[in-house]
Amino acid sequence: MIDISDGLSTDLAHICEESGVGAEVEAEAVPRASVGKPAREVDLQVALHGGEDYELLFTAPSGKRIPSRIAGVPITRIGNIVRRRKILLMRRGGTRCELRPEGWEHFKR
Repeated sequence: MIDISDGLSTDLAHICEESGVGAEVEAEAVPRASVGKPAREVDLQVALHGGEDYELLFTAPSGKRIPSRIAGVPITRIGNIVRRRKILLMRRGGTRCELRPEGWEHFKR
């Protein structure tokens, strides 16, 4: 489990790197904030790479029952952990592309 304050793409990359795995993220499943009047969802790129989100990202074994809410907070499944060490962004229609970490990187020039 990790907070995604540095951006979903970056913090997911940290989990995968430390665990020696990859991931497949379903683009349409990634939660997005609504902003403005009238309210509009933020762009997917902001949801993937923006930071300062007060959210937690965690993994669980497949087949493990995960509640729909924990302490009143909704849980959203956004993808799967896979053996190959690559993170892919999956879109409807079967297109996929590599999801590179583009959030905040500490100690990077």
